[in-house]
Amino acid sequence: MLLSPLRHRDFRLFWTGLLLSGIGSQFTTVAMAWQIYELTDSPLQIGLLGLARALPQVVLLLLGGLLADAVNRRKLMMCTQTSLFLVSATLAFLTLAGRTTPLMLYITTVLLALFSSLEGPARNSLVPSLVPREQLAQALALNSSQRHIAVIAGPSLAGLVLALLGPAACYAVDAFSWLVMLLSLSLLQTELQEGKGWGAISINSLREGLAFVWGHAVIFPLMVMDFAANFFGSSKALLPIYARDILSVGPEGLGVLYSASAVGSLLAAAGMSLSGRARHAGLWILVGVGIYGTSTALFAGSRTFWLSVLLLASAGAGDTISAVLRGTINQLSAPDELRGRMVSINSIFTNSGPGLGQFESGLVAAWLGAELSALTGGLATLAILGVVAAAFPNIRRYQIGTGSR
Repeated sequence: MLLSPLRHRDFRLFWTGLLLSGIGSQFTTVAMAWQIYELTDSPLQIGLLGLARALPQVVLLLLGGLLADAVNRRKLMMCTQTSLFLVSATLAFLTLAGRTTPLMLYITTVLLALFSSLEGPARNSLVPSLVPREQLAQALALNSSQRHIAVIAGPSLAGLVLALLGPAACYAVDAFSWLVMLLSLSLLQTELQEGKGWGAISINSLREGLAFVWGHAVIFPLMVMDFAANFFGSSKALLPIYARDILSVGPEGLGVLYSASAVGSLLAAAGMSLSGRARHAGLWILVGVGIYGTSTALFAGSRTFWLSVLLLASAGAGDTISAVLRGTINQLSAPDELRGRMVSINSIFTNSGPGLGQFESGLVAAWLGAELSALTGGLATLAILGVVAAAFPNIRRYQIGTGSR
């Protein structure tokens, strides 16, 4: 069951390209966070990286969704991957030249987020075209697993490369990974829809997508809950502080902390791929968010490295249970001609939440300290979960294939 979607050649190529480019992007994430903390010694500056990443996503993801429904999705991705390569390569050269400044890191973060936002809806909308409908839930779980494999392998390797060779080498690895993704896209053989043409990029098209999301009994409240959980519960911005000042494990330990949540995420995604379709999807989404919030709150008070790693892994598992089931509901509920816009609207919530949450965590950490920032974030996530579960009982009853009952 686990490998069935990977038997499709094009899905296998796409999955592999995403995996390797995902590993490369983690090199930049780790190097930037460590480098800006070393340059500024400020938790707030780490948080500002998240804000610089989130703002372009909020503004451009809707445009990315319109593009994904208007043009050939593979061609759109090839254009954005080329742009991402140029940005990462430029960052590597500037770092080698000794011209690294906080402003340069913020500008680079904005550019990377800009091109990722334009291609994100096309990337996520491409998966249903590469596998049969009955294998979509497994394919989405596998797609989630490649992201988590990247977050496991990427930060661990990046921590070693950062310690041995410096940040420029990390940025160079990221640049090379975008070329790998370009090659994978060029080898796809599946006939993809050309879209409705540039005339489909209009206010009416956007309104159609917004009306679909707003009118769905489950999709919209789940998007709101996911955004709130990531805004308050994300502790990613705090990891450099924990690694250097609280747990005293250095850049190598920072890589392990970044990887820990992905280990839990990978185990959860693999288990879901094996088990197939979850019968009570809505209930399991709520359970996943509960695990995420509880683990984050407990992580706040940990002073033991191995316990911190376990709690981050638990948080990652809970987040993935929720994310995979939400993604399956979204993809199965949306017709193909609306899928790009639905994905882009969903991505505004799912992608901007962690970035804005990184800013929120850094801001609270600068004010109250890293431990209280993580604790209040975890408790806020649990409070939001309780409100959503009480206000939207349809979520608890939702079953994939039958809808809300």
